[in-house]
Formats: sequence, structure tokens, C-alpha cells
Amino acid sequence: MLPIPVLDDEGFREIAEQARSMIPRLCPGWTDFNYHDPGITFLELFAFLKESQQYHLDQIGPRNRQKYLKLLGMVRQHRSPARAAAAVSGSRAWAGLPEGVRLLAGKIPFETLRAAELSGGRLQGGFAWDGRRRTDFAADTYAEAGKLQLEVFGREPRPEAAWYLRFKAGWPEDATLRLHLRVSQDWSVRRNPLGEEEFSPLAELAWEMLGREGWQPLEVLGDETWGLLFSGDILLQTKASPCPATEAPEEERTFLRDNGFWIRVRLIRGSYDVPPVINGLSDEMVPVVQRETAAACFRLPVEAETGRLRQNSLLAAAGEYEVYLPGQDGFWHRLEGAGRQQGPAGTEFVLPRTTTGEALLLIWRSGFSRLRHLALGDGFPNQTYELAEKGQIYESFCLLAAEMDQPVAWSLWERVEDFDASGPEDRHYILDEEKGTVTFGDCHRGLAPEGEILIAGQAVTLGPGGNVKGGSIREVHPEDLALCGLAPGDIEVWNPGDAAGGQERESLEECFRRCRQLLRRTNRAVTYDDYERLVRQTPGLMISNCKAVPVSRLPRQDGSLEENCVTVVVEPYSLRQERSLSPAYAANILRYLDERRMLGTKVALLAPEYVDITIYAEILSQPHYVDARMRIQAAVAAFFQGGWEFGTPVRYSALYGIIDTLDCVQRIESLAIDAQGKGITRGINGDVILPHNGLAVLKNASYQVRSAE
Repeated sequence: MLPIPVLDDEGFREIAEQARSMIPRLCPGWTDFNYHDPGITFLELFAFLKESQQYHLDQIGPRNRQKYLKLLGMVRQHRSPARAAAAVSGSRAWAGLPEGVRLLAGKIPFETLRAAELSGGRLQGGFAWDGRRRTDFAADTYAEAGKLQLEVFGREPRPEAAWYLRFKAGWPEDATLRLHLRVSQDWSVRRNPLGEEEFSPLAELAWEMLGREGWQPLEVLGDETWGLLFSGDILLQTKASPCPATEAPEEERTFLRDNGFWIRVRLIRGSYDVPPVINGLSDEMVPVVQRETAAACFRLPVEAETGRLRQNSLLAAAGEYEVYLPGQDGFWHRLEGAGRQQGPAGTEFVLPRTTTGEALLLIWRSGFSRLRHLALGDGFPNQTYELAEKGQIYESFCLLAAEMDQPVAWSLWERVEDFDASGPEDRHYILDEEKGTVTFGDCHRGLAPEGEILIAGQAVTLGPGGNVKGGSIREVHPEDLALCGLAPGDIEVWNPGDAAGGQERESLEECFRRCRQLLRRTNRAVTYDDYERLVRQTPGLMISNCKAVPVSRLPRQDGSLEENCVTVVVEPYSLRQERSLSPAYAANILRYLDERRMLGTKVALLAPEYVDITIYAEILSQPHYVDARMRIQAAVAAFFQGGWEFGTPVRYSALYGIIDTLDCVQRIESLAIDAQGKGITRGINGDVILPHNGLAVLKNASYQVRSAE
């Protein structure tokens, strides 16, 4: 690491004396160096200015370093809560928990991120059908995750393959089914995670439900697995109620064998790189996050027909609330008399008069009523107020403040990292999660509030303290359980996996470290190495091998070169020996490269050309080696399986040397290499020269091994 130089290394006297000593050489006519001389006065003034500049140049503290990070486009990551998945089941059919119910791991609260149906646990099992063979399985709950290893479409998925799921109970019309799947990623090549880039699934699937007239389609409302490639939830919408298998058409009853309520997913078209393997399956999982929400603020559209607001959470159903409507002055005005009632789609807030557009809904727990009044702004610059609780979640915090001289007009203030870009009229504030404070501007950069300041949204988290072990979340908060109208015996919860992701706010050192990593990362395709690296990291794909082919190796028929075209040979990972480049793979790679290539550059993809290699050898082995043939076969197989680069020739000398150097071999009497494939040529010394997209595959080997006397 380079040493940090000391910039403030001279004092005032040293600077002044050094300047005075330069006078005879620079200005010989200047002979009076006493203090009364005006020139000496100016010299000392500039010495003072230089010393001040050096002092400030050497003062690089946390605020300076944070500004440097901002210039590099970096912002420190905020405190993040831990997340987990919890199994929620109960005894009441089609009862449910709303969003925001607190589950407890000891005294640590976790909130549900969506509504949870207590009718989970209906999934009994099913079978996988690959078109020829049936594989039955039983799936009780997510507790069996890791024990189940089911290839849902068989080892080699074909369009006639299907996966059948059996439920012990039906569901009402227009109900939603949510399945949580754990898809195995235990392959020698890692599947790249998905980001924000567009992704085309590798296969087209059709979800169906068994009815009295046969199989009826299900609408897929959401698929986090992207066609059974990743772990996640699948949300299905039913159009009608299912029927038991005993009431279905006869051919379906005969095929299904077992009674129950059935759904299935069929492979319509496309091809998988590896067969989807499910090792965890449940219909009762709900995502949870380690936080405790005291207040929340929502901007909701007002339904044009009913003039109502809808919000499906326990806080909206049981907490205190206020509704604000936009006024002609551009501010929010509190609406008196807004009612609340429970509807089939959640909590509804009834507005007393016909209203269109949007409204502001504030909801909070009853115990937060006093704490939501943060302060009374005095209009002075740099106001700072301390929050009652630390550990704030940055994205959940929100402030609503009354306007100056307009106590009935309110505005939402914007949360910013600093006031550098704030103007005198900008309603900005800074939230310091570590100190638990809120700071306003100085009236030049950021407006100072004058009037009542309300906390409209607040949620706190323990950060890394929420990373609890599996099985720690065991109960529902008693207060929330009572609000839902349930008794302790009506519901069971637990988390099969560990909660993860809880972190404190990123330190400056960690942010600088992350910045260095990002600066080293290539996100633009310029060189051949860039293209190869980007192809290997294409989201959602598994790339086994790739190679950018130099332009000089791909001349046109007239001998000219297409210098603005980059050709990449891509070998996707697959369990098949010869791996082809599917249309979905090619589309995803080209789309990913298109956003990163240089203007005017074209990209072309080539599939691998597999060259079958057959070896004939007559070998004289050393005496007493009864396993000589097996040793030779293993050595040659390892030579071809060691990972070939595209276009690498099969060297006769290399293969000869591998066999000849074995301890069990006395002499090679003859060796021949035969090759079958497109674009191959022969070298003068017996080498097999492959095309630029060629890969050698050992197809067959014949060894005549004779033991020496």
C-alpha cells in the first residue's frame, strides 16, 4: 500500500524564511528585509495563506471521503433487514393472515410480506411423467426440503413430459394457488443469477387444473422460478372450482390412479440445459422480513366507481389512520370523516364525497400516536431532531410537515443523502440511521421547516441481529393473533431455513472496497476477452465454454475480412455429450451483448462442432500388469476430458506421449487416430486439425494390449 503523504509539513516561519532567502537572487535591488518594509509584510501575508492552504489540504476526514465516493457514483448501502421464508398453516379452511402480521423468533419480530392462507398443507404429492415412465413422490411440507430429489420432466425433458400435483382438498372459484419451489442448483457449472436484464425462459410451460370436462388452463400471475430454473414462488389463478379425480373423465381417472384434486404443468416447447430437479415443495410458505413497522405512508389511487381506497395489511385493518387529499395549491389537506370497513379484497377506506385521482393514506399503531409528532419546526437553519428509536430502515422512513403560515396544508418531504443539489425551496432532509437523527437544510441548501412535523412512515430492524437460525420463528405475536380473530391453537408457524441478509449500514472502508471491485469489473465489450467474459456471465444461463474467434480466421468467400463482426463460439452446459446452442440461449446472449457492444460492431454466435475421435493402438505392456488396459483407457479418457479450447488440434505426439509414459507400457507398436466431423484436416505428422469452433470428443477407442515375456 502506498504511503499517505503529509501535506502540512511546513510552518509559517519556515515558509517566510525560505521566501526571504530567495529575495537576493530574484530581486537584487531589494535590500531592506526588516519588518517595517511593505514587501516583507506582503511576503508574510502570502506565507500565512500558504500555511492555511496546506493545513486544509491535509484535513481529509470522513465527509471528504464520502464526497469522493459520490464523485465516483457510489453511495453507502443502508441498513438492511434479514429475510426468510416461514411455513404458515392452520386448522380453518381458507382463513388467512393479512400482510404485516408479526411472527416472533423469541422476542425478535418478523413481518409477513404478503397475505398467508391458513389452508396450506393440502399438497399431498403427485408424480412426474417423462412420456414413458412415472415417478411418484410424497411432499408433506417444506420440512422435507433436501430429501426430495425429483426430476419433474425426467432426465431428458421432452414436450410430452408433465408434472402432476395432488391436493387433498379443493379450493373455491377464482382462488389463487401459491407454490413455493426449491430448485436444485447442484451442478458442476453454476447458473448465473438474474438481474434487472430482460430474460427469455428456456422452455414454455402450461399450467392446468383437472375439472369435470378434463384439463382446464390456469393463469400464471407470477413465476419467480422463470420456468423451473430458480427457487421461488409460482402464483396461479383458477377460473373455476376443481373436481375430485373420481368425477373426472374416465381416461384421466385411469391415468392418475389416486383420488384427490389435481393440477399439472406440461412442457410445451423449448429445451432445458439441465433437467429441472425439485428438492423442496410447499403450498404454505410466506416470505417474512425482520422489521417492526410503527407507521406507513401510501399514495393510493381512488377507485373511480366507488371512491374508495384499498390497502391489504393488518396495520390498515386495525391501526389508526388519516387520509389526505391533494388541493389546488399543490399541497395535501387532511380529510375528515373517512370511514373504514373490511371488504373481500382487504381493508377499504370510504371517502365521504366523490373523489378522483389519488390520496395519501397514513396508518400507524396505536402506541405510536404520541411518538409520530417529531417536532415543531422553528424555521431556523440546520434543525436536527433525535428519533425515539434507532435502527431505522432507510426506505421506510417518511416525513410529513405543515406548510409555513398554512397549518392546514401539508407536504411530503424528500429524503436525500446530502444537501449538495438542494435549493432554498427544496423540502429535503437527511436521515442518519446510525445516530438516529433527522437534519434539515440551512435555507440556502434545503428549506428549513416551520410548523408541525409528523413521522408518516417508520420501521426499525436489528440488521444482523435478525439473522436467526432455522426453526427459530415459532409463534405469532399475541396482539396480532387477537386482531386476526384467531386463538393460539389455530395456527402453526416455523422457518425451515435460516434468515439471512441482515446487515448494518456499510462503512466507508467497505464502500471504498466495493468501489474498487466495481472499477475492476468490465461491463463493456471491447476486446475478445471482454466478449468471452460477458458471455460467461449472461444472466440465467449456464456456460461451459466459449471462445471469441479472431476475424482473420473467418474470411469471406472473396478473401476479405468482416472486421466489424465479432464471432463467439458458445458451448452451453448440459448433461448431453454434444451440447447444442438452443434458440433461447442464443437470444439471451445476443440481447445481453447488444447492450454492451461498441457502436457499429456486430455479434454472431456459433454452435460447437463436435469431432468424433476414434483411437486404434497396439501396445506391449510390462509384465505382471494385469490392469494395463484399464490404465491406458483411463489416461486417454482423462486427456480428452481435461477441457478443450475451441479449435485446439488433437496432437499425435501428445497422445503418444501420454500412453508411452505410463508405467505399465513397455512399447507402443502402432497408434492411429481417426476423426469424423465437418471442417477437419490432417497434419503431416498425423495431427487432427479442428475447425475454429471444433471440439474433440473421444467416441471410441480400441486397444490391443499384449504382455511382454
